[in-house]
Amino acid sequence: MNVLQKLTLVIVVVFASLNASAQTSKVVSGTTDFSVKFIMGTCHGTFDGPRGSAVFDEKQVGASSFDLKINASSFKTNSSTRDKDMKSDKYFYVEKYPDIHFKSSKVEKKDSKYLATGTLTMRDVSKTVSLPFEAKKNADGGYTLTSTFDINRLDYKIGRKDWKLKDIVTVDLKANIK
Repeated sequence: MNVLQKLTLVIVVVFASLNASAQTSKVVSGTTDFSVKFIMGTCHGTFDGPRGSAVFDEKQVGASSFDLKINASSFKTNSSTRDKDMKSDKYFYVEKYPDIHFKSSKVEKKDSKYLATGTLTMRDVSKTVSLPFEAKKNADGGYTLTSTFDINRLDYKIGRKDWKLKDIVTVDLKANIK
């Protein structure tokens, strides 16, 4: 084997190993919980877990990316009347905007955690956000990613200003990727 063939083989092996360690994963399970304060206390609810794709490797954080969606019509609280109202055009308008979508543009390590910056779209509004998250490697080689963050519902036209309902919603997101 001549020098050029050896060099070519080394380059192929290096690129193959880089590609293998940062391969696209699928979200296999997860949860999406939220809470918002209102006049009667705090409303807790859920959406279905996120779905989509993720590229994450703690050794190559800068090569990571996320493209996640949550089914907006899966909104559930302990009140069927409230759930129906929240799915209407006054709030999530799920008939026209069925998904909540996050697509990252940058992922970086911040101290012992990570930060995914990207576009969050709800209804017809897209905003750049930075979502903190933690990553735990699982025994099967996948990861469990968890994030807790606050969003202002009014920034996304989710309802109107109302003295009975606070503007800030806390979201707890968990995604198992493999």
